Amino acid sequence: MILSAEGLDKRFGHFRALSDLSIELREGELLLLLGPNGAGKTTLGKVLTTLSRPSRGRLLFRGEPLGEKNRPGLRQAIGYLSHQSLLYGHLSADENLLFFGRLYGIGRLQERVAELLDEVDLEEARGRLVGTFSRGMQQRLSLARVLLTDPSLLILDEPYAGLDPEGSRTLTHLLARLKAANRAILLVTHELEDCLPIADRLAILHRGRLAWSGAARGLDLEEARRLYFQATAEGARP
Repeated sequence: MILSAEGLDKRFGHFRALSDLSIELREGELLLLLGPNGAGKTTLGKVLTTLSRPSRGRLLFRGEPLGEKNRPGLRQAIGYLSHQSLLYGHLSADENLLFFGRLYGIGRLQERVAELLDEVDLEEARGRLVGTFSRGMQQRLSLARVLLTDPSLLILDEPYAGLDPEGSRTLTHLLARLKAANRAILLVTHELEDCLPIADRLAILHRGRLAWSGAARGLDLEEARRLYFQATAEGARP
């Protein structure tokens, strides 16, 4: 197991965004995280990536409590895709990746950039300014940026947002390959149709609590939606 959380609470003043939440991320598995807006999904991602400290509870990285000694190792292991693209619109696609690759000290950078642009189906647009990209194209380039460091743990917050059906299929195939390469993946999404078939586990957040969790394999789309609506119904409690 690469990362786990035990009894997480996160408060903002009197508001409790996360409450007694425990979760595990395992190599070679994709955990699909669902929940309505305001359920705490983005807050959980920020806590897991150490961008925000929990009010209570702890993180364990490769079985050891997270502290000052192993925090840098976790940050190096994580690739985090947030709602912000972190791309520069006045640079081309390959210039963006080259810029970040130099910051990270990536070896054989030109080859790595070419590989990633091909992976996310943007090879033909590599010379275009990112400011001219559609939302879906920017989303795919953001994912390529995240993959530059070859992370062993991916935390992806709504990567399907803005993608057309072809882009969604491209992303699903890429995630399946990453999982097969033993990456641990936490996928936060509202889109079930494309990613449910490649998910290993499903977790549903409701009002900052883990309302349901279990195996995703064997669940069809109708059953997964039923579980979601049951778990997030008005007045439902985990």
